[in-house]
Amino acid sequence: MANCSDMKVGDVFYCKVCGLEMQVNKACTCEPGKEGSCSVPLQCCGQDMTKR
Repeated sequence: MANCSDMKVGDVFYCKVCGLEMQVNKACTCEPGKEGSCSVPLQCCGQDMTKR
């Protein structure tokens, strides 16, 4: 599961279904578990995206 708090600059995530690729150009600044932090995994085609 790809969550923005775990993503680093330069990481590439892709969809196993359609092949969409996304590269991280700026890291997220939220802290996991804190109020207002991102909690939804990065998804495409109804599935979690995978780190390349």
